Amino acid sequence: MRFDLTEEQQKLKEEIRSYLDSHITKELLDELKENPDGGPLWRQYIKELGEDGWLGIGWPVEYGGQGRTPLEQYIFLEEIERTGVNIPFITLETVGPTLMKLGTEEQKNYFLPKILKGEVEVAIGYTEPQAGTDLASLQTRAIRDGDSYVINGQKVFTTNAHMADYIWLAARTDPDAPKHKGISIFLVPTNLPGFSVTPMNLIGERSNVSYYDNVRVPLSALVGEENKGWEYITTQLSLERLMLSTYSRMERMIEETIEWASENEFDGVRVIDQPGVRDNLAELTVEMEILRLLNYRAAWAHSNEKSAPYRPSMNKVFAAELNQKVFDTCMQIMGMFGQLETGSEWAVADGYAPENAKRRLVYLFGGGANDVQRDLVARFGLGLPKS
Repeated sequence: MRFDLTEEQQKLKEEIRSYLDSHITKELLDELKENPDGGPLWRQYIKELGEDGWLGIGWPVEYGGQGRTPLEQYIFLEEIERTGVNIPFITLETVGPTLMKLGTEEQKNYFLPKILKGEVEVAIGYTEPQAGTDLASLQTRAIRDGDSYVINGQKVFTTNAHMADYIWLAARTDPDAPKHKGISIFLVPTNLPGFSVTPMNLIGERSNVSYYDNVRVPLSALVGEENKGWEYITTQLSLERLMLSTYSRMERMIEETIEWASENEFDGVRVIDQPGVRDNLAELTVEMEILRLLNYRAAWAHSNEKSAPYRPSMNKVFAAELNQKVFDTCMQIMGMFGQLETGSEWAVADGYAPENAKRRLVYLFGGGANDVQRDLVARFGLGLPKS
């Protein structure tokens, strides 16, 4: 089967790119450089994306979307990624679709329209100090008390918890059940008494430790059914892995490197004509095309076939390692110019390489460490026994 964009989808891609180019101003970029979490211009930008109907182009009309396909939603994601200006990706691309599939009607009707308007941001509360790659070993507890649950515990790497409205929290509701069976998911408002965060450094960027000290949430905070949380976790993580597999920022880096190498010389010879440069760029382009088609295949599969849980894991591993390869190779081609940050008149590729080098490392463990993903591919894709 051939996976490529139809003429209509290609036009959509061009329309989205044109829209984003007209809305991402120098003032917005300057604001984000000073405050990566986003200020008033960034919030206005997100609001406009929602008001103009772009955030949920692949979501059902009843929740405020355009009713297009998951592949078209993925096209939007790639074009957003290409700009380098973040949106609430986790909320829009993982939490929202999981709620759409597994949440209660009340939760769908309340949260989904707000997500598409850019009015709600959700952070993920999974990892604990003693439960990292073995997520099912988590110990945060949620105990039923009348018409509430009382939550106690601690999470690490709760990225964006300091600016989120809710935490998508995994907690143990049945301590006597097998560890994969006694977990539930809660949407915990961050303004409740007993909830707090402290910053933690994640490769030069802020993440958080989040604390739950007798946090009391209503029964309506329970997502779906009690003790079904492992299914909800794997659904959300599968979407997150596809989200982390985007190719467009790599594509832009390659394009800008080719442009620079075609216009600059070293010892009287264009950089693009130097031994190895052209071959390296061609190899990166081919591998990026493979990733593009893998991602189209995975996005298409959301609505066209039974879920294959290994595909997002496979794509995520390939993308994470290709990401490293693309940025490292392009920086080597650009030499010292590749180390100049945005704002320098000599900067190449909008300063992507030096300013985002640390972020590339996050892809190696975001959504689950690559070694764990390889194990999932081996078990579910190749049918190998669990080690």
